[in-house]
Amino acid sequence: MTAAAQSLKSTWESIFRRKGGDGVYTRLFDSLEPGQRSTLLSALELREAELPVIGSIRGPNSWLLLTTERLTWAIAGRRHELAAEIIHDTTADLKGLQDSGKSKLEMRTLQVITLAGEEYTIDLEPGQPLSGTWNVLKNLGARNRRLAEGTTT
Repeated sequence: MTAAAQSLKSTWESIFRRKGGDGVYTRLFDSLEPGQRSTLLSALELREAELPVIGSIRGPNSWLLLTTERLTWAIAGRRHELAAEIIHDTTADLKGLQDSGKSKLEMRTLQVITLAGEEYTIDLEPGQPLSGTWNVLKNLGARNRRLAEGTTT
């Protein structure tokens, strides 16, 4: 573990707690049940300096793990992975949500957009867990945009 990875994990945990919170199956990784942590770690081998931050597991074919280096998830058994440094932004289809007659508290999906403009949909537990994860991913995207622009402020 590096000091930079630990600092990033601490920052994101703080954002998740302030802007959202643990749910039934989406939580800060360290708050997951030991069996849930084991299941997620068996799906993904962590790199030497990589630290798990947020985990979500609804079953063997539907899970998500955000680490200090990547976002990895499976929907219906199909696995996806994005390096953290290529995440540009994370958005929600608020118009579609409004058209469906659902509230933001019922929202289950977010769109993760890469620096190359690719878009991926992730499925999360609605309410505080989604809100916390969204804010962490927004922070990650803003950090990457600043780095891409060559600024550090």
